[in-house]
Amino acid sequence: MSEHHFYEPRNGHGLPHDPFKAIVAPRPIGWISSIDPDGRVNLAPYSFFNAFCEAPLIVGFSSGGRKDSQRNVEATGEFVCNLVTSKHARAMNLTSAPFPHGVNEFEAAGLAAAPSRLVKPPRVADAPAALECRLLLVLPLKDLDSHLT
Repeated sequence: MSEHHFYEPRNGHGLPHDPFKAIVAPRPIGWISSIDPDGRVNLAPYSFFNAFCEAPLIVGFSSGGRKDSQRNVEATGEFVCNLVTSKHARAMNLTSAPFPHGVNEFEAAGLAAAPSRLVKPPRVADAPAALECRLLLVLPLKDLDSHLT
């Protein structure tokens, strides 16, 4: 008989890594490409990403803090979600680095960008699929004590 452990996030977990990400798995990676109002490109992976609805088609991602991707999407209303495959693992990890604002992560990771058809942000050229998206909603998330996350 296996032993079950109770995980109460407020009380900590005593493990080397927070088990939440392992419990809700597997999680797809949303490799989000965006541009800022000055046309500077950004590419960043988001493990809190998924499809939410099929009619209408809706995808979403959650940003832990107001990072460049979120600011760019809010400012321009557009982004591309590129499918990450195992061959992209190294480049995807490189794009997760905390680069200064304005650094082109496509170039930093040695990735080719390709123009999108319906939105301004480019897509990852060799990604097997890219979802060209327009912003519907920004939902500020709060914890149980009503603090913004």
